[in-house]
Amino acid sequence: MVAIPITPSATPTGTGFDQLVDAVMTDPGLKGRISGIDIQGGAEAAAMMNSILVEAIDMTGAGASGTFTTDDVVTINSYIRSYYLATWQELHGDDENDEETGYHLVQNDGAYWRYRGDNLIDTVADGIYHLGFEIEGDNILNEDGNPNASIQQLAEWLTQFSIDHSTTGTGLDRITDMVMADEGLDDNIPDTEIAEGADDADRMNEILDEAIQSTGANADLSISVDDIRAINQYIRDNYLDEWTELHGDDENDEETGYHLVQNDGASTQMFGENFVNTVADGIYHLGFEIQGDNILNEDGNQNATLTDLADWTQYFYTDQSTTGTGLDWLTDMVKTDLGLAQNTSAADINEGADAANAMNGILIEAIETTGVADDANISTHDIRIINRYIRANHLDQWVELHGDDEDGEETGYHLVQNDGSNIQFRGDNLINTVADGIYHLGFEIVDNQVLNEDGAPNATLADLATWLNYFYLDSEIIYGTNNADLLRGLNHAETFYAQNGDDVIYADDGDDVLYGENGNDKLYGDNGDDTLYGGAGDDTLHGGMGNDKLFAGMGNDLLTAGEGNDWLYGGAGDDTLHGGMGNDKLFAGMGNDLLTAGEGNDWLYGGAGNDTLHGGMGNDKLFAGMGNDLLTAGEGNDWLYGGAGNDTLHGGMGNDKLFAGMGNDLLI
Repeated sequence: MVAIPITPSATPTGTGFDQLVDAVMTDPGLKGRISGIDIQGGAEAAAMMNSILVEAIDMTGAGASGTFTTDDVVTINSYIRSYYLATWQELHGDDENDEETGYHLVQNDGAYWRYRGDNLIDTVADGIYHLGFEIEGDNILNEDGNPNASIQQLAEWLTQFSIDHSTTGTGLDRITDMVMADEGLDDNIPDTEIAEGADDADRMNEILDEAIQSTGANADLSISVDDIRAINQYIRDNYLDEWTELHGDDENDEETGYHLVQNDGASTQMFGENFVNTVADGIYHLGFEIQGDNILNEDGNQNATLTDLADWTQYFYTDQSTTGTGLDWLTDMVKTDLGLAQNTSAADINEGADAANAMNGILIEAIETTGVADDANISTHDIRIINRYIRANHLDQWVELHGDDEDGEETGYHLVQNDGSNIQFRGDNLINTVADGIYHLGFEIVDNQVLNEDGAPNATLADLATWLNYFYLDSEIIYGTNNADLLRGLNHAETFYAQNGDDVIYADDGDDVLYGENGNDKLYGDNGDDTLYGGAGDDTLHGGMGNDKLFAGMGNDLLTAGEGNDWLYGGAGDDTLHGGMGNDKLFAGMGNDLLTAGEGNDWLYGGAGNDTLHGGMGNDKLFAGMGNDLLTAGEGNDWLYGGAGNDTLHGGMGNDKLFAGMGNDLLI
C-alpha cells in the first residue's frame, strides 16, 4: 500500500498515546520550572508525532495482534523515515546552542511523572519520540547519533501505550494509570496480564462513577461512610454479577479479573499501604457484601474498613478545588503529590485539601474586595492590603484552617505540611514552602515577612507577591525584597521588580522587563527582546541577544547594548552608553553623558548636557544635542551633525560628513 503523507495534527488520536500528551500538560514538575508556552509547545509536538505514529501503525499493520515486536518497530521506523523524516526530526527538536525546540521544550526540564521506574516524559515518551531516527544495532539513535532506547524496549512501550486503559475521564483514571505504571508488576508479570487487570479495573471505575453520580454520593464534594453504603447497594442492585467477575479471584491457582495484578509483586505505596494490593483492591471490593464496618472480600473475609473506602474513594474521585482560579492548582497538588500520598493518610490529605480550598476562597474574596489585582499586578504593598483584610474579617477562621501541629496533633493545612511532599516549584517545595507561605497570609507581618503560627518569620512579602501573581493572575511577575537580591529568570516572559537594595537580575529566555528601582543594581538581559530600567541608583544594564531597550535612571548609569538592535536611553545622571553588535540607537539624557557606538551602524543622539559621542566600527550617525557636545567619528563612513550648542566635530578613519548646527561649531 502506498501512503499519502498527511499534515501532522495535534488532534487526539483516540489511542493510549494521547496519555503522553496529557502527561506533558499536567506534569507538576514541568509547571514548576518552565513556561506554559513551552509546555504547550512540547505537548503539541508530541501530539503531532502521535498522529504520524498512529498512521504508521495503521498503514503497516504493525501490532495487529495487540503486541508489538521488534520487527514492528523496524517497520514503523522505516515508514516514518520514508514519509516524514524531516517533519519528525523537527517535531522532536533538540537543545542545540542553548535553544530548545519541538519536544525538547519539555524534555529534561524537571518532569515529575514516573512510569515503571523511568521518568515518563524524559525517558519513556522521549524514547518513543525517537522512533523516526536511525536504528543502529539493537538501539534507536538520538538526534546526536548516540544510542537511545533499545528496539525491544520500544516494542514494549508501544504495546503498553497503544491502548488507553483509563477511559472514565474522572480521577479514578489515576488508579488504572498507576496500575499500568507500577514497577513491581513490570518486574514480575507479563504486560498482557497488567493490561488485562487494568482494563477490568477501568470497567469497575465506569460502574463506580455511575454509582456515585446516581446516588449523589459526591454532591457535597466529600464521600462519607453512608455514601459508601449507598454506592455499595447501587452496585449490588445493578451490577453484582459483572462486578464479581471483573474483580475476579485466584481460585484453583488461576487468576482472573483484577486478581491478575493483585498480590503479584506491585511496589507502589500509598497511605502506608501497598497501592495495588490494598488500596485499589479495597476500592474494587465495593460491590461485595458489607458486614459491620468492613467490606468483605470474594472469600467472605473482612477487607477494607468503610472509613478507609470513603477516604480512598474521595481522594481519587472528588475534585476539592472549587474557586475556578489558578489557586485551585495548589489544592490539586495536595491531592497529586506522590510523596505526600506515600507518607500520609488519605483522610489527612482530603482534610488538608479542604483547608487549602477554603483559604483560597478567603484569599480570592480579599483580592476582589480590595481590588488589588485590578491593575493586573499584585505588589508587596498589595500583600499588606490583603493581609489587613483577612485579619479584619476572617482571622479566627484563617488561623483554624491553617492549623498547627501542637502537642503532636496536626490540624487544618498542617495535616499535609511537612509530611513527605516532593513536588517542587521554582526550587522550593510546593506544599511545604510555597503553598504554606501563601497560607500564612492571615498572620502578622513583621519586617516584610509574614510570621507563622509560632511567631517565627515565614515567607517574605516579595515571595508572596511573586507567587500570587503566578497562581492568581497567571503572570510571571517577580519581586525582590528590600535587601540585596539575586533574581534569576527562567525561560519565561517575566517582569522583575528589584525594589530596594543593590540587586542583581539575570533574565533568561522570553521578552523580559527588569526594574532595578532603588539601589545600585545590575540588570542583565538574555535571549528575547528585553526592557531594562535602572531606577534610582548608579546602575549597570546589559542587553542580551534580542532587540532590547535599556533606560538609565536617576543615577550615573552604565548601559551596554548586546547582540541585537538595541535602544539605549540616558537618564538624569552622567551616564555611559555603549553600543553592541547590532544596529543600535543611543540617546543621551539630562546629564553629561558618554555615548560610544559599537560594531553595527549606530545612531547616537546627544541630550540636554555636554555630551561626548564616539563613532564605532560601522557607518554611524552622530547627532549633537542641547549642550556643548564633542562628536568623534569612528572607523566607518560616519555622518556627524552639530546641535544647539557650541559643538566640536572630529572626522575619523572613513569618508565622513560633518554638518554644523545652530551654535559656534568646530569641524575638524
